Amino acid sequence: MLSFATQVMGTTVRGDALPADFPSEGGGWEAASFYVCYTPLVLWGPLLAVLAVAYGKRRRARG
Repeated sequence: MLSFATQVMGTTVRGDALPADFPSEGGGWEAASFYVCYTPLVLWGPLLAVLAVAYGKRRRARG
């Protein structure tokens, strides 16, 4: 969530402006690789919750 807020607001966590060499500010392949690498990290929590619920339902159905 914090990286999303950083992107939207255009500032760092401390409130400073994003540096020119920030990965998403570069554009092109640099920004694309930044988003390809970090998108799975953002989705990790929700996907883990979905899998835990599915596992719980499957275990309850057996017993």
